Amino acid sequence: MSLAGVWKNSYGSTMSLRLESPNLITGTYKSSTGSVGTYEVVGYQTTAEPTPGAGQAAALAIDWHSVELGPPDNSWHWVSGLSGQLGVHNGVEQLVLSHALVASIDFPGLAAAGTYIDKLTYQRISAASEESPAPAPIEDPAVRSVDPLVGSWFAIDGTALLISSVVPYPGDAFGWVMGRLVCNGGSTLLYGVTDINAQSGGLQRQSVSIVGLPGGASGPAISLSGTLDLRSGILSLLNLRSQSTLPGNGYLQTLVSSLEFSRR
Repeated sequence: MSLAGVWKNSYGSTMSLRLESPNLITGTYKSSTGSVGTYEVVGYQTTAEPTPGAGQAAALAIDWHSVELGPPDNSWHWVSGLSGQLGVHNGVEQLVLSHALVASIDFPGLAAAGTYIDKLTYQRISAASEESPAPAPIEDPAVRSVDPLVGSWFAIDGTALLISSVVPYPGDAFGWVMGRLVCNGGSTLLYGVTDINAQSGGLQRQSVSIVGLPGGASGPAISLSGTLDLRSGILSLLNLRSQSTLPGNGYLQTLVSSLEFSRR
């Protein structure tokens, strides 16, 4: 059992997910709220499958620049970070995720800039992905972009983000973020998405959402989402850190904290 398949939430939005490895997830998201389009997803799941006694932790990153043709709007600069667990409740699978929507720029008539928190519950509607397989993000030095996010970032607690590259999606819709997360004496791969059009578009903040498994395949699964202030050079991220819990302790599945990084 894994997150591979098609999932639908209470808003009617669907995401189609694939496993590129035992832990790396890619896929697409189709939203029924706000703008309409198809959006890319990357994430991680822990290895242990969910049982009636314990869930399976996962974290996802979504870029809200549609990869389909359509009229652009300010939400194309936004990203989301999601973290939670897949559980089995009365024999039914439920994917419950805390959701941080990072609005890096105002959307007049809809939302002011900021981070919006929600809790999303998904039900599996198919065990097979709807989409034809798309390539997973791969670090390729030949197509690296010169992006202000690339570099070494450090928080006061010693957590480090070593962003090695930001690889543009075809058509420069957004950028795949790749690098390593260093924390608690360990190092792990990280993937994510970022708005590579923020600087050229004259925005003050560049949105970013990255995911990783800092404890290895057993978790926890973390989502780090927020913005890089292009004036001050400060990277401010909300950390959603999820672990497997007993069904009755689901309210403890995700620990929330904030981290501020500066470049060295």
